[in-house]
Amino acid sequence: MTLSRPKQFGFQSVSTSARAASFIAACAVALVSGTPYLYSTYANQLTTKLALTALQSNVVAAGVHYGLFLSGPLFGRLVDSRGPKFVGTFAAGLLATGYSGLAVTYSGFFYSFGFLTAFLFLILVGMGSQAGYMTAVSTNAHNFHSARGLAMGIPIALFGLSALLFAQINNLFYKDDTQAFMFLVAKAIGGTILISVLFLTVFPKDDQKSSLDPEAVVATASQLGSDEIISHDAEEHRRNVGERERLLQTTPTNYSNIPSAEPVVVHHPLSGFKLFATTRVAMTLFISILLLAGPGLMYMTNAGNVIRSIYRDHMEDPSTPPTDEELIRLQQLQNYHVSLISLCSCLGRFSVGMMSDLGKRGSGKWWGISRIGFLVYAGVCVWLGQTFGANVNDINDLAKVSILVGLGYGSVFGVAPTIVSEWFGVSFFGTNWGWISIGNAIGGQFFNLLFGYLYDLEAQNEHTLECFGMECFHTSFVLGTVSSFLGVGLLIYLAIITRRT
Repeated sequence: MTLSRPKQFGFQSVSTSARAASFIAACAVALVSGTPYLYSTYANQLTTKLALTALQSNVVAAGVHYGLFLSGPLFGRLVDSRGPKFVGTFAAGLLATGYSGLAVTYSGFFYSFGFLTAFLFLILVGMGSQAGYMTAVSTNAHNFHSARGLAMGIPIALFGLSALLFAQINNLFYKDDTQAFMFLVAKAIGGTILISVLFLTVFPKDDQKSSLDPEAVVATASQLGSDEIISHDAEEHRRNVGERERLLQTTPTNYSNIPSAEPVVVHHPLSGFKLFATTRVAMTLFISILLLAGPGLMYMTNAGNVIRSIYRDHMEDPSTPPTDEELIRLQQLQNYHVSLISLCSCLGRFSVGMMSDLGKRGSGKWWGISRIGFLVYAGVCVWLGQTFGANVNDINDLAKVSILVGLGYGSVFGVAPTIVSEWFGVSFFGTNWGWISIGNAIGGQFFNLLFGYLYDLEAQNEHTLECFGMECFHTSFVLGTVSSFLGVGLLIYLAIITRRT
């Protein structure tokens, strides 16, 4: 006799209130951890204070992205093995130290070493943000199963909203005091995370025994000589037992002799280097994120430089230093666009997570769109944003660039983690998503350095220390357009090879 498992929103034997408290705590951690995208609000002030070139400013900015994405596998493995409380406490310490050190650097305490110390402290900020992100998302990935896209999408959305929160605080209370603002960020983040980790818990599944392991990887040989695998919860598998999506190309020796399309259960989900060595889908997803996230991060990091170039170009004499009123106006524009990017990123992360859940409940399709289809939509938004950015010559036209890039970038990271958890298993979700997200660091580093180099090159051609006009960033956006177009093409290819057979 087979006992059916009751339908539920991931709630097992523990009380609803305890699980809800853990969910709220995870959301609070995510809300204060997304500050790497806050850099544009103080980038110009830091650049001026430390007398940095545009290339040096982008190297400093790259520090936060190095820390954020290259530490992904480390904190993913730690949160999988040590739990969210340990990693969350680590996040609080790293973020508080990073922003406090950045504030001290801004004060001129390190003198000629300011460039180096700013870079190092921003690495700590990035690492702390990754630790906070992994803490929040991995907690919900383990605690909620039937609506994982929504449960993961909410903290992911709040992570994107973090820059909006602190940018508005800066705009209202710290317009002329960047150092005090950095100290406030350090204290606010550290305190919030330390309180939140007290409530974080990964609850046991309490699954009924069944013929399927809840974390099994289901491999289906749907065509002669072709092997495909997909990871499912036992509940999802029972609900969608007839659904066979070709997701991963495994080594042909594993299942090439299987004559039927019946699922073969493998009780050890793939992770780390083995994931890339045995599948083509993981590498394709990695490269797609690299090609899309690079141009997205380029604009999000350099929005301040783009705003300054356009604004100064419309002054009567761009070579004249801006007045105090003009500096305040520039700061307001920076805060506005950082807030706009953050808000759209939040909307993208949340809405895509929710809509992709609807797709799963509709036998893998919603209006004919699967989860990977929403990733294609995200890529198109980034591509359109880069296309418009290449032709912006008025500060008022920059809003559509911020909206599209924010929406597209947020949507990529609203659905991609859920795809990773479903394709490769939740047991090693933190580790696998950490490796996949390294593509973000590589793409972001390349395009940030490219932007800084081309910006400084144009400034030299104009025989000035600063660059004015759309010529400063036009080529960078053109290359970003090409990159994001290729990324969309790869995602379409990925959608084709993973479509239901």
